[in-house]
Amino acid sequence: MTIWQIILLVCGLITLFSVIVCVYLFFYEWHTNKELKWLYLLVGFLILPILVIWFFVDLGDYISESKEDGGVIKHYRKEREKKKEWIRREKEEKRIAEAYENGELRREELPRFLDGEDRFELKGLFVDKTWEDLVYVENEYNEELNNFFRRHPVIQFKHGIRVVYLPQKLKDIRNKDVIKYWNPCIDVNIGAFDIPDIETSDLLLKELCHPDDFAKMKHGLISGYGNTRRYGAETLCAYYFPLEVADDDNLLLQIEDVAKEVFMSNTAGLYSVDKRFKDKQEKEDTADIQFGEEVTKLLEEVRERVEILKQRGVPIKILEKYIEEKPRLSRLVITKDLRIVLPDYQNMEIPMEPINKAVYLLFLRHPEGILFKHLPDYRKELAEIYQKIKPLGLNERALKSIEDVTNPCLNSINEKCARIRSAFVSRFDDNLAKNYYIYGWRGFEKKISLDRKLVIWE
Repeated sequence: MTIWQIILLVCGLITLFSVIVCVYLFFYEWHTNKELKWLYLLVGFLILPILVIWFFVDLGDYISESKEDGGVIKHYRKEREKKKEWIRREKEEKRIAEAYENGELRREELPRFLDGEDRFELKGLFVDKTWEDLVYVENEYNEELNNFFRRHPVIQFKHGIRVVYLPQKLKDIRNKDVIKYWNPCIDVNIGAFDIPDIETSDLLLKELCHPDDFAKMKHGLISGYGNTRRYGAETLCAYYFPLEVADDDNLLLQIEDVAKEVFMSNTAGLYSVDKRFKDKQEKEDTADIQFGEEVTKLLEEVRERVEILKQRGVPIKILEKYIEEKPRLSRLVITKDLRIVLPDYQNMEIPMEPINKAVYLLFLRHPEGILFKHLPDYRKELAEIYQKIKPLGLNERALKSIEDVTNPCLNSINEKCARIRSAFVSRFDDNLAKNYYIYGWRGFEKKISLDRKLVIWE
């Protein structure tokens, strides 16, 4: 018999013995005390067998590893050496991290943890967890490839991923609407930003953590796939895909192959050129909010405008490189006449229809959030808010709207939440806007996450 057959046999005998003992105890209690001790059966048929199997499997692994290492003593020594090596590496990483944080080491002097062949480390400007674009890079200027991207300034996939040509994009983001949408704190009329002209696509390569990697990127596409923190330095991990000089059709096929490899998608009809595309419709984390046909049409108007702005844009960190004033949350002021104003966003007012505004103010009053199924409990409060917005009185139509919006069986509350969301994301980027509109996971309270210290009721 092999060692595994012996282990399994012993495991089976012990398990069988355990089951017999537990069954005996179960019937003994039933016969003696007239009580059904189901715990004995649970232990006998489930818990004990699992523990016994786990123990002997673990023991079997230990015996196998010891046999491979030439005996128990040699296996013990090997494991001890592994532990010492792990402790040594941990101490060394800690020492390097402290040296880096104290300024004794530069970023390029830190040990490499990616291969430097098709995976590279980027720092600073492009450390962005949401970066999903393919960016064209080159360490030497290529006329044919640059002309290709000038002829095709917008290459975007149906799932929302773009190919970014930095020389063109840096020109496009001078548009004041783009700057204002990304960062509503800025007064675009003052000109608090200076986007330089660049003719080559080596800007991204200047952010490589290891300068010797520069020579490895003749011309190709880079895609960020994740953030990590090693040795105290925040790093963006990126894939690099070389491009071969070819005609337009062949280049488009190369880019499509890159997309297939990166995004693991069905690439049939994946790309289109020189056309505007809708972003993929994001799954709504608001859970109970299910967008029907009417709400979808409503959001379409907003998406159309936001799409234009996004296509003019580039990864956010490029804007941060050239604009000193970083995006921040504004205070939210509810004026005496119940207007919604964001004073730190150039006194931006968020207009809403009366019933939508009443719903918004109701949720703003309740930072703990409201379950949609409990909305009938808030019908009276909502009516009071609505009457302040429309002081001439509640007519039959208004009363019907209030009744519908507080009826969780209807879709009215979903529509109102969609309109409120649209009111914000049509004015500035969702990274900021999501703090202001109503949001919540399935089965939990829906709420406005904005810190109430930033809310001012006049």
